[in-house]
Amino acid sequence: MKMLKMMKLEKTKRHAMKKTAETSKKKIGVYIYIPGDIFSEILLRLPARSLGKFRCVCKSRLSITSNTAFVRSNAQLNRITRPSVIVEDLTPPRKICLNFGDANSDQSPIENYQQPTKSIPKHSCAIASCDGLVCLMRITYGSIIQLYVINPLTGQSIALPIDHFQLVCNPGFYFHRSTSKYRLIRVPDANSMRASEVLVVGESSWRPIPGNIPAIFHCPNPLNLNGNIYWLAFSRSTSPSQDKVVIFDQEQEVYSVVSLPPWLVAIFGHDLFDFNGDLGLLVVNMDNTIDVWIMEVNFWIKRYSVNYAQIHGCSSRLASWWFLGGAVIIRDGELLVKLSSECQCRAQPYYKPQHYLVRWNLKSGALVAQQMMAAQGSLYYSIFSYTETLTNPE
Repeated sequence: MKMLKMMKLEKTKRHAMKKTAETSKKKIGVYIYIPGDIFSEILLRLPARSLGKFRCVCKSRLSITSNTAFVRSNAQLNRITRPSVIVEDLTPPRKICLNFGDANSDQSPIENYQQPTKSIPKHSCAIASCDGLVCLMRITYGSIIQLYVINPLTGQSIALPIDHFQLVCNPGFYFHRSTSKYRLIRVPDANSMRASEVLVVGESSWRPIPGNIPAIFHCPNPLNLNGNIYWLAFSRSTSPSQDKVVIFDQEQEVYSVVSLPPWLVAIFGHDLFDFNGDLGLLVVNMDNTIDVWIMEVNFWIKRYSVNYAQIHGCSSRLASWWFLGGAVIIRDGELLVKLSSECQCRAQPYYKPQHYLVRWNLKSGALVAQQMMAAQGSLYYSIFSYTETLTNPE
């Protein structure tokens, strides 16, 4: 009897040991060794927000995700796969804020842009963006009191010097590959007769750029694309064919000019945008249409046309002047556009601005969604594309 109990006890021990060994094997199987290059490729495809959490795990992951080349590659990938949009609100009483939203959201275009980011101080307006960094001016009583570059995701920022030239006219913000430094360029309008100037982020003074500046009278929404900065140059002439696109080569720091499509007539508004890596031109016409032009091999080609009369709330009783405030290509060939109209009511002698954020399907021309941003107030709403990254502005 005693022997039988001992045998059962031994059998129980062997069973327990076997079970423990099997459990250990399963646990060991979870921790699979991944080569460093493959692990880096996996991390490269993660959103910037997730990468920020991985930095806290160990020193090796902190080292990988802090590498400048890695961060820039992640930003370029996220720009395509996870586009975001900044909606800038400059309406009275000038409580300026930047609202960050997911361009791929299924929500109404404006619903996910309502919460301003906490890292952006009030009374700040964005003047340029590059690689997830935003260059901001902080304005009080019409004067610039602060000029700085900030990463809205991480909250890291660096102040830039403010000199006697208070207004940063026609700005551009870009990455100079040869020096691996971020730079801010300011181009004066055609009336100031000043030279364009460049400031290297981290340095204390601006330096002039030699060479003549193409005539620039008004250049909204500078476009940073493929190593160039693009501005629309509006001439004094009333003929749209006189308007140009001014191009600044970021590496060589030289200017060039290309013409807009010469057969455009009676343009009420036009704007440049990134059309999947190509230079795009958005044109608002008098016949209730918006045309999408693409620059292909130095020639403009009209690719799409949509009807903005589809916007609900557009009344035929109003004489409207439409203005563009930015355009962003988002998922499935959809175009997100900010439109403003300064409408004069025939019954009443005052102007009533209206602002819309509209999403169109370019292939079908159908209106996907719209949202009125403000029934009255300033025309100063704008949108532009943004990519969340871990780039350090310093």
